[in-house]
Amino acid sequence: MNKEFLEFMTGKESVPEHLKSLAKKDILLSFHAKSIIAKFLGYQLLGALFSMSVCPQFGLGLVEGHGITHVVRMIGDWACAAFCGSLFLSAGLMVAFIGMKGEELWWIWNRYKFSLIFLPALLWGGLMLTNISLNLDGESILYHVMWIASAIFAQWVLLKMRSQMFLATSFVGNR
Repeated sequence: MNKEFLEFMTGKESVPEHLKSLAKKDILLSFHAKSIIAKFLGYQLLGALFSMSVCPQFGLGLVEGHGITHVVRMIGDWACAAFCGSLFLSAGLMVAFIGMKGEELWWIWNRYKFSLIFLPALLWGGLMLTNISLNLDGESILYHVMWIASAIFAQWVLLKMRSQMFLATSFVGNR
């Protein structure tokens, strides 16, 4: 095994340019980590507030009743929760896609992929604390599980797609 390692270390193979470029980009963005994360979370909250203007979350919003989700609500709790959870996070991501550079979103996806799973749960927890403090009607357990699951799934799909788009457009000529 030591012989193989020595051959690897002394070998004349060069690192492909697109990998060098990705590593440099990752390092440069890491210097601005706090501002990138703060910007991303700010856009998430802005989008969440927008989504609450058309689709109340746990009774909290700018419109009375269920807003535009009254049709989805007739299907059942699970459908409403899936729609509302994914809309809540998707709206924030869409705002982030408009306001942030593709490289910043790619960096967030690569660095904080698993931490992003906790973002929907954290936002959901904030909504639930408000719901409890306002003594609003509670939702079923299935509703809560579906809300969190659809929010995580929507965020995962959209950030993955945006990250792949950045890679495809930035490094096509370097491969």
